[in-house]
Amino acid sequence: MSKTYVYEPPFFSFEVTFIGFFCAVICILSLIFSLIGLYLSKGIWIMASIVSFYQVWNTFISHSNPEKITIDENEISFYCYRKTTKYKFININSFKLREFPSSGKIYLRINNATIFHGRYWVPTKMFNDSEELFRTLQNIEYQIHPDTLKARARRVNEEYIEHADEIKALRNKKRKQKINKN
Repeated sequence: MSKTYVYEPPFFSFEVTFIGFFCAVICILSLIFSLIGLYLSKGIWIMASIVSFYQVWNTFISHSNPEKITIDENEISFYCYRKTTKYKFININSFKLREFPSSGKIYLRINNATIFHGRYWVPTKMFNDSEELFRTLQNIEYQIHPDTLKARARRVNEEYIEHADEIKALRNKKRKQKINKN
């Protein structure tokens, strides 16, 4: 069963495409201003050009901001500006997430991620079925890396939640015993 998650079109156009073009303009202007020494010091203009170039790189060259993500039993695919990158699960040896749950963002690195490929910023709140996408990506990481500290912590938390009522009842029983002894 295949599921496709799509970045809401008006938001993708502004938050990724427009910001990418805006940063391209900032990069070019910063380089020009640094050469002619306009208003601020060269260092500030060069720093602005580096930061804006990094955003342009992520947007238009490495395609780090996917417009669409498709996940099925065998592979995960990322689509951005008519470029598709597919990873078969059998060939994935590293699937690392850095989650930012309060904002719903995920920074994902697949296999030997470099500045050219394998890195993705996924603002799940901007995709359809955002909570499902967030959990699905976490589950994929959990399946690929079941022995990590993160996976073990997840299992312990799931077991705790599963047995929370029993633990609460046991604690209450111990408290009553302690009170009765005094």
